[in-house]
Amino acid sequence: MSLTKSSSRRDLSEQNQNGSQPKSTTIVKYEKSSCLFCNEWFDAQTFTEHLIHCGQVLEECPNGCQAFIPRIRMRSHLKECPRNQHNLSSQQRMSVSMDRLDRQSDQRLLVIEQDVGTIRSVLNEEIRQRLHLITDVGNIRKQNQVVEDWTRETEKAMDELRRQMEEETSRKAFAIEQNQLDVQYCCDITQSLKEQVESRLDEATKLVNQLSADVTYHQNQLNDNILKLEELIFENERLNREKFFQIEEFLQQINEDIKTKLGNSDYVTSKQATLDYEVKNVKNIVCETEERCDKLDRALHQTMQNISDLETQMAMQQRIASVQNIRGHLIWRIKDYSKKLEESKQYDTILHSAMFSNKAFGYALRLDIYLNGKGTWKGRNMIACLNVLSGEYDPLLAWPCRLQAEIIIRDQCSNAADAEDYVKTIFVRKKSDDFIQSNQYFHIPHKVITSRNYLRNDSMFIEVRVLK
Repeated sequence: MSLTKSSSRRDLSEQNQNGSQPKSTTIVKYEKSSCLFCNEWFDAQTFTEHLIHCGQVLEECPNGCQAFIPRIRMRSHLKECPRNQHNLSSQQRMSVSMDRLDRQSDQRLLVIEQDVGTIRSVLNEEIRQRLHLITDVGNIRKQNQVVEDWTRETEKAMDELRRQMEEETSRKAFAIEQNQLDVQYCCDITQSLKEQVESRLDEATKLVNQLSADVTYHQNQLNDNILKLEELIFENERLNREKFFQIEEFLQQINEDIKTKLGNSDYVTSKQATLDYEVKNVKNIVCETEERCDKLDRALHQTMQNISDLETQMAMQQRIASVQNIRGHLIWRIKDYSKKLEESKQYDTILHSAMFSNKAFGYALRLDIYLNGKGTWKGRNMIACLNVLSGEYDPLLAWPCRLQAEIIIRDQCSNAADAEDYVKTIFVRKKSDDFIQSNQYFHIPHKVITSRNYLRNDSMFIEVRVLK
C-alpha cells in the first residue's frame, strides 16, 4: 500500500481549455510501504531488510509437523513440537542456555516493540498531518479557481460598466445639447408671448376704456330714466290722492243725500249701486297703480342688475388682462349672506367670484352661485357652477378642457382641530375656447349651510382647489 500527493493533470487541462496561462506547480511525493505480517510502515529502502528479520513472518516447522509458526515463536514451538521427543535429552541440555537466551531476547523484543509502537504513532501522526496538508492544498486550489472565476466576472462587469458609462456620457451630452436648444426655443416663445401679451393688453385697455364710456353713457341714461320714473310715480301718487279725496267728498255727498232722501227707497238703491260702481272703479285704479309700481320696481331692479353686470363685465375684462391668482386656489368670502339670500329669493340674483386661473397662463375660471337655487332646486338648495371663461391665452392651451376641482365650505369653528369642512368634487369640461359651455351645476342644501359653523357673523367662506 502506498500514499502519494501530486498535482492533478485534469486541473491543468481545464486551465488550458479556459484559455488561461498554465501555472508553475511543485510536485511533492510521499511514499510508504506497509508490512503484510506486522502492519508496520517502512521506507522502500528498509522494507526488504525488514522482511528478512521480521519476527511475524510465518515459517514451516523444521521437524515436519506441517505447522507454520512465526519466527519469534519458533523456539517455543520446537520445545512443544510432538516430533521433537527423541531429541529431548539433547534439548534438555540446551534448555538452560536457551532459556537464558530467550529471556534476553524477550526483553529486547519488548524494548523493540515499544520503540516500534512509538515510531508507529509518530508515523501515523505525520501521515495524518500530511493528509490535512493535502486537503488544505486542495481547498486552496479550489479557492484560487473561485478567485480566478470571480476575477474574470469582475473584469467583464467592469468592461460592461465602462461601456454603460460611455453610453451615459454620450446620452447626457446629447441631453444637454437638446436642453440648450429647448431653452433657446422657450426664450423665443416667451419673447413672442410677451409681445403678444403687450399688444393684447393694449387692446384690452382700449376695450376697457370703451366699456367705461359705454357704462357711463348707460348710467347717465339710467339716472334720467330713474328720475322720470320717480316723477311718474309721484304724479300717480298725487293723482291717486286727489281721486281718494274726490271719492271721500262724493261719499259725504251721498251720505247727505241719503239722510235727506231716506224715505225714498228707490233713490237710495240707485245711489247705492252708483256708489258700489264708483268704489269698484277706484279699487281697479288702485290695483292697476300697484301693478304699475311693481313693474316699475322690477324694471328698476333689472336695470340695476344690468348696470351691475356691465360693471362686472368691465371688471372681468380688467381681471382677464391681469389675473393675479394663478395657483388654481381661491378663497371667497360672501358677506351679508341673509340679505343676499333675500335678494336672490325676490330677484334671482347671481353671485360671481373673483377670476382665477389653474396655473400661469392657464384657463380663466370663475365660480357662480345662486343662493336660492335654480329650477327644480329653487328654494331648498344653493346651486353653484365653475365656469371656464374666455381668456387671453386660450389659443395656446389644450382643448377640450378637462379639469377636476374641489368646492369646500369652510367650517368656521373656534377650534381648528374640531372643524369639519363640507367638500364637493366637480368635473369641468369645455370643448373649445369658442364653444358655449353648458354649465355643470351642483347643489348644497340650505340645511347643510345653516348647520355647524359654516355661517358665522352672517358670512360664509367658500374655497376652490383645482386638482388637475
